[in-house]
Amino acid sequence: MTPVYNYLAHGTLPSDQKDAAVVRRRACAYVILDGKLYKRGQRMLEEDKVDYILRKLHEGINGQHLGGRSLARKALRARYYWP
Repeated sequence: MTPVYNYLAHGTLPSDQKDAAVVRRRACAYVILDGKLYKRGQRMLEEDKVDYILRKLHEGINGQHLGGRSLARKALRARYYWP
């Protein structure tokens, strides 16, 4: 992600035209806040909502009981994020 960060932070692109086009295309999905690179479109959860959302994802529509890693992937696919 360094080329994307460099492009967003400093406006620098790779010298190769194909690589530069890829960086420009990928950069649309990211934003820099306080010097950190974040992916756009994720929903930031407040601390008091994290447990509720994870419990709902864990129980799921069919009552699937997911392990920790699977639960984290499912939360990210649902576009949830918490620090």
